Amino acid sequence: MRIIVLHGDDIEKSYSRLTVFINEAKKRNWKITDFSLQEIENQGLFGEECFFLLKDYKVLDKKTIERLKKYSGNLIVYTAGLHPAVALKQLNADKIEKFELPQLLWKFLDNMTVSSLHELIKTQAIEYILAMMAWKFKQNYLKNPSEKNKRLISELSEIDVNSKTGKSDLVSAITLLLVREAYP
Repeated sequence: MRIIVLHGDDIEKSYSRLTVFINEAKKRNWKITDFSLQEIENQGLFGEECFFLLKDYKVLDKKTIERLKKYSGNLIVYTAGLHPAVALKQLNADKIEKFELPQLLWKFLDNMTVSSLHELIKTQAIEYILAMMAWKFKQNYLKNPSEKNKRLISELSEIDVNSKTGKSDLVSAITLLLVREAYP
């Protein structure tokens, strides 16, 4: 069995890659199923090419991984986030694809400035930046449930709705928010 691992903190890109694998398996008329050792063993009886998907790598212990190697087919181990290094080594995967968020995005989230926003827009979709800002503000709120953090989340929500209904431009609205909140 060929084991392929897809993981990383850029969940959008890793999921997109998983979709590519699934679509390719469909084109080849492979049977696509969620991982189950019983299903893999049954597949060996009928000789059809199979594509297995596993979203919880923790079910794979060392003994199961060794058993998998004697079967044919493909196993995609998908982790929405970073896969621990120890578990990666234990998997002994044929291929590992890691999808990381750009450093520029993390720098922006750590220090939100208008200039870094406009630099980031050159490489990232503004909708994605908005979503990551919302995530960051939520994390801040969970650490410190202050009125300011609550208001920032509410304002981002309002910006999102207004941009989707055509009442405002997303870039301008986020820029205004950063200026108003003294993120120069």
